[in-house]
Amino acid sequence: MDGLTRSQLAERAQVNLETIRFYEQERLIPPAPRTASGYRKFSEITVDRLAFVKCAKALGFSLHEIRELLLLQDRHTDACAEVRDLLRAKLSVVREKKSELEKLESHLNSALRKCNRALRQQAKACPTLRQMAHSRARKSTGGSHV
Repeated sequence: MDGLTRSQLAERAQVNLETIRFYEQERLIPPAPRTASGYRKFSEITVDRLAFVKCAKALGFSLHEIRELLLLQDRHTDACAEVRDLLRAKLSVVREKKSELEKLESHLNSALRKCNRALRQQAKACPTLRQMAHSRARKSTGGSHV
């Protein structure tokens, strides 16, 4: 029986053996037929499928979303509108996370400035720690975090 062993597949797809096992369990790659001695033999197509999964993961898609994309690909239909909708939804999530990270960056920069100022003035207490300790009261009154 021709095909690739799991270790050959892992090497060709540049993933580890556990990744292949996991993707088999998650049904992201098709089950491989077994030889008479019980070894799995994967087709060359599985290498391409693993590359597809890696690319989709790099774009931030979840396993559930990747499964959807694979189904669209497997149907060989004109699925561009559905893929576009998935991309729009993913882009919206990324933009929301980006906004949250920018807010976090602003809070961290503010806290860092306060620490630097306190160190220059040789203050006894760290203003950031003091503010964090009192953040519960500030949250209930709508004040800022740091």
